[in-house]
Amino acid sequence: MWKLLKGSRGFVLRSLTRQYSRSAISTTEYKREMQTFQGVYPGIIDTLKKNPALAHNTETMEWLKRIFEYNLKGGKKVRAMTTLSAYKTLQTPAGMTDESLHLIQVLGWCVEMIQAFFLMADDILDRSSTRRGQPCWYLIPEVGTQTVNDCSLLLGAVYEILKEYCEKLPLYNSIVHLINESIFYTSIGQNLDYTMARRNDYTLYTLERYTNIVTYKTAYYTFKLPVFLGLYLASDVPQHSHKMSEQICLALGFLFQMQDDYIDCFASEETRGKLGSDIQEGKCTWLAVQALKMSNPAQRATFLANYGRHEKDQVDAVELLYKELDLPELYYREVEKCKKTILDISQQLDIRTNALFENLLDDVLKHHQNQSS
Repeated sequence: MWKLLKGSRGFVLRSLTRQYSRSAISTTEYKREMQTFQGVYPGIIDTLKKNPALAHNTETMEWLKRIFEYNLKGGKKVRAMTTLSAYKTLQTPAGMTDESLHLIQVLGWCVEMIQAFFLMADDILDRSSTRRGQPCWYLIPEVGTQTVNDCSLLLGAVYEILKEYCEKLPLYNSIVHLINESIFYTSIGQNLDYTMARRNDYTLYTLERYTNIVTYKTAYYTFKLPVFLGLYLASDVPQHSHKMSEQICLALGFLFQMQDDYIDCFASEETRGKLGSDIQEGKCTWLAVQALKMSNPAQRATFLANYGRHEKDQVDAVELLYKELDLPELYYREVEKCKKTILDISQQLDIRTNALFENLLDDVLKHHQNQSS
């Protein structure tokens, strides 16, 4: 992007951008970083064992460990890695210590715990069958409806970890507020998403409503939460960049969810790790919104007759309609528009923050390529 800048300053900016680019990290270094992150996990468990309630109720502690091991294993730890990347990109070399790196890794685990909390609940709401290539937690015979309390256990554990590691920090209240905001807003988004699917009133499926859903359902906990955790812990980040950073996080959330909608419909179960269910559940997706907007009366009748149904021929009819409307082609055009919007805003930020968002944008685009291949 810096090719638009001329003169010696343009060269310096290009060099600095490469300095903070995650693409410069080798596969070996990335694996080492992931191993270091995984190495923090036993300390998380040990911290929870110190809690008097769990220390006197070892059976519950063992059950909590089982929840962790089943629901936190696997996956690419995208949100945790975003948390670490945000801090490492934004922090000055002088401000980076072993203690601060350990703390951001702990916070990365808190983000992953929040992610597991939402996925466990979301799988029940969506009646999903698999998650990350294994049966959903609620479908395990000895678990069942106990998942409701397991979600509460997992979320309670997040706050215990925060208290242990962050309570004495000046930014403790900011971190707790950020996490509370993410949980509350994501729950609002989940409510909007779920109730829209149950209404079966497709006149409500507009781009404005869709944007409202994905802003709350996806953007806050997928992007703002990990990015701002890194931003809070880093030093010398200009305060005026916070508002624009939030704006970019919300734009990334829209792009990410739009991609997820596309993947749910067009990617295989093997690459996605779960069966697609948006059509069957009648979700207000980007594809559904566009189909209703672009359909002629006959095509709209096809949509209304088949959307929100579970029979294979009905699901196939909707997928065929999407292709007839050239939604895959439209989708790729919209991705390019989102990309331009994000880059236009990020160029107004300082060099470190701009580099962070360039990296995140690359990651989102690569996520789609990997899931669609």
